[in-house]
Amino acid sequence: GMRTLMWSAVLITFPVFVLGLFLRETIGSSQTPGAGAEHFQNLGESCFTAWRCLVVGDCTTKDGHPIFVLVLREHGVPPVAIYVLSYTFVAYGLYNVIVAIYVENTVAAAKYNEVYQKRQRLSDQQILAEKSATLVRLVWDLWQQDSSSSKHHDMDCLPENPTVQQISDQAAIMQITPALFETLRHHPRFCEILRDLDVSDEDQLDLFE
Repeated sequence: GMRTLMWSAVLITFPVFVLGLFLRETIGSSQTPGAGAEHFQNLGESCFTAWRCLVVGDCTTKDGHPIFVLVLREHGVPPVAIYVLSYTFVAYGLYNVIVAIYVENTVAAAKYNEVYQKRQRLSDQQILAEKSATLVRLVWDLWQQDSSSSKHHDMDCLPENPTVQQISDQAAIMQITPALFETLRHHPRFCEILRDLDVSDEDQLDLFE
């Protein structure tokens, strides 16, 4: 948010100010026309030129000549070397740090939102009860379809459309076999309900244990 933007501006301002101050003190007093030093004659103009070169990428004179090529011809390598180091630091170091901060904040916000929504869903007892009832009915229906379950219990004791309470009363005799659990785990509706109840796909594998 705004806090990250503020700190990004502070991080960028520091190398801009240092480079502007350095160039003002080293080549700013030069009186040679057309040598690039005219852009560094006072601290304000020097920092603005440093900002143009490091941040904007517009490092030319009003005639379109590259400033630091002119500086190199008149003042030698040291000022240009400092500029190259500053540009490398900003472009390949500082910008990556700023991007990483934004990405980290975005991921943290997404995780917080996910946790908040999870708490909201679990706090809604009505939704939780409905999902649980749907899950019980689904398990019961698949258990009835299991070929081995019919050998252990008479299904005629339940009405055609049993209630959750009736199913729960009969659930005590229901045995979840590995084969039945595997069938449940591959049932799309079963997996969807578990995800709605915030049981991840990885945790679903451990439910049978």
